[in-house]
Amino acid sequence: MDYVFLLISAILIITASILVDHFRLLKIARSRGKADICGYARSFDFRNTNTKIMRAVFNEIQDWAGRYDGAPFPVEADDSFESLYRMDPDDLDDIYYDIADELGIGTHEPERNPYFNRVKTVKDLVLFLHEQPLKPS
Repeated sequence: MDYVFLLISAILIITASILVDHFRLLKIARSRGKADICGYARSFDFRNTNTKIMRAVFNEIQDWAGRYDGAPFPVEADDSFESLYRMDPDDLDDIYYDIADELGIGTHEPERNPYFNRVKTVKDLVLFLHEQPLKPS
């Protein structure tokens, strides 16, 4: 009987946590308004940053964050993966590898990248991917 109580308690706590996080992101999405890739792109030196990487990161983060009021989450370049999204590092790794694979970016020797261990925001991820070499043809 004690195990059933513990299991139900754990399920309720997890459900409550998910709902609180959903409403937190909903509030942020509503305060930002409609998702705007143009405003996001202006946060970068887009003449010297690969715009395909900028768009791919924008789209992947939107997909990960979900939809609020029927619209994709309005991603901004300064969004923190840890404090705003509360993203698990494994999810960030998955996003990195998905984008790298999609755009033909190499994932070997990331420690040689000047942004290695410095990816804290969406903009940092774009810049990290931008600094990675392309896969050999």
